[in-house]
Amino acid sequence: MSRTTGLSAGDAVLGLLIEQPDHRFNLERRLRERFGSAQFSNTTAYSAVARLEKEGYVRAVDAEPDGSSVTYEATPEGVARSRRWVRALTGAPPLREELHAKIALCEPRDLPHLIDVVYRAEQACIAELDRVGERMVAEQGSAGPRTLAEEQWASLMDRAVVYSEADYWGGRITQLAHMRTYLEELRGEAERRALAQHWQGPAESRRSA
Repeated sequence: MSRTTGLSAGDAVLGLLIEQPDHRFNLERRLRERFGSAQFSNTTAYSAVARLEKEGYVRAVDAEPDGSSVTYEATPEGVARSRRWVRALTGAPPLREELHAKIALCEPRDLPHLIDVVYRAEQACIAELDRVGERMVAEQGSAGPRTLAEEQWASLMDRAVVYSEADYWGGRITQLAHMRTYLEELRGEAERRALAQHWQGPAESRRSA
């Protein structure tokens, strides 16, 4: 697992092997380059590959005679697992690194499912922002037996925390909304291309007849 996020090292490594079979040393480099914010340790890919191989999700396909370098690829079971992970709902509130990894590793067929995942993440953030607003109202009416100076100071500190949380969730909502719009535009473009190819075939048949 990642040390600071909910992004699973196994899911990240498996997705990278689906993109391109590789050996563990190079996987370490790719893992850091693609998912640097997850702060994986230097031996993450080695441990993840060993675990995935034991579970039947990856297999060795090529090796140097001295065993110094072994290339791994995803098995059909590994591909199926990765697709289930990409399409699965994220936690609520959503974890940014996990969601970004799903988008980075998705295939065109995953796009409709991923749009729904992003939409649900967006709704989860909206719910969190609503809770921040409710907490703000509740704190304004919950002053205890404190002096005026104490009450004013506590109010200032509470306001700083609440405003910071509101800014965070508001920013996440904006980011997710932009991401969802971008993915929807990609899906629309893919659908238009598929429709054009559908009509292009009969037209070419008529011209060659």
